[in-house]
Amino acid sequence: MESKDNHDFNILYVDDEENNLTSFRAALRRYYNIYTAQSGAQGMEIINNHDIHVIVTDQRMPGMTGVQFLQHIPDEPDNVRMILTGFSDMEAIIEAINTGKVYRYITKPWDKDELKITIDNALEAVRLRRDNKHLISVLKESNENLEQKVKQRTIEIEKKSILLEAEKEKSEKLLLNILPEEIAEELKRFGKSYARKHEQVSVMFTDIKSFTSISETMMPDVLITQLDEIFRGFDYIIEKHGMEKIKTIGDCYMCAAGLPTERTDNAVLAVHAALDFLEFMNGYNTTKKIQGLQEFEVRIGIHTGPVIAGVVGITKFAYDIWGSTVNVASQLEHHSMPGKINISHQTYSLIGDQFECESRGKIPTKSKEEIEMYFLKSKK
Repeated sequence: MESKDNHDFNILYVDDEENNLTSFRAALRRYYNIYTAQSGAQGMEIINNHDIHVIVTDQRMPGMTGVQFLQHIPDEPDNVRMILTGFSDMEAIIEAINTGKVYRYITKPWDKDELKITIDNALEAVRLRRDNKHLISVLKESNENLEQKVKQRTIEIEKKSILLEAEKEKSEKLLLNILPEEIAEELKRFGKSYARKHEQVSVMFTDIKSFTSISETMMPDVLITQLDEIFRGFDYIIEKHGMEKIKTIGDCYMCAAGLPTERTDNAVLAVHAALDFLEFMNGYNTTKKIQGLQEFEVRIGIHTGPVIAGVVGITKFAYDIWGSTVNVASQLEHHSMPGKINISHQTYSLIGDQFECESRGKIPTKSKEEIEMYFLKSKK
């Protein structure tokens, strides 16, 4: 996504530790106008005197927590609020998300690039809200004019009503395409969907080896066509195994088993799907080799554990998941090999009696944590 000029936007960061404020300023001042405060009171003073578009606050501060600070801020639809937190504060964060006080949370320690992407997304939400307000104003004016002609245009209005109903049906079908069915129904009925914690979910990441370098040698239309063919194949496989597609990130495909409906066989479903992914890629590459087209190899990583799941976004809804389980699954994919399925001990303990696995021992990861890993070989 192309970077937009965000220097007209004001970002407020509240944290009681000066070192954190200094790091935040140093990392992001070249991109935005940065305001910092060491307490909730200082933060409120800045908000009262400046047009703040994004508010980022630490959760744990003396005097008042980040959630309490955000609850004291007057409702202002044009700003977006985020919390920096550790996983020990999850219950308070979930409540804040559900009450609409928090756009999303960021786990500590934060990564500069990921934080910038998150803030850019938040600013895009601010832009969308402003655009929506303008559109609502335009529509309101148009409706006032239309009301004067209602009696003379009854037939035309009836035709428009039929068209609107068709558009509503189309929108509902589109909603079902981007959200799990029960989440879409909840959103339609109540206007929002509540964040939930799921205790046992198997998260799977699949990444194409050397995709960036390969993409530079291919025509864009050919590249996108092939990537679409691969992801369509993956979509079919996870639907067959009752899994949920979360999102694609470039050439990375992320899905999960065990949500939104919880089940006990989620790990088995995930490894079955992973084996089908590899089988699909073997057939795909055989066909592409005959056609003289680019072949691709994939790495797969699976980890099982608790996650938080919910819908984020305002005009573009997205069902997403968060938590250390997601991070570990990503690390497992990173430490996998082309054509291999790399699983954690937690996943292995749930499927080991049904599948042949090869222990890799404990392997250090990017976070310097050692994770016990296994290569999934085949079904017993």
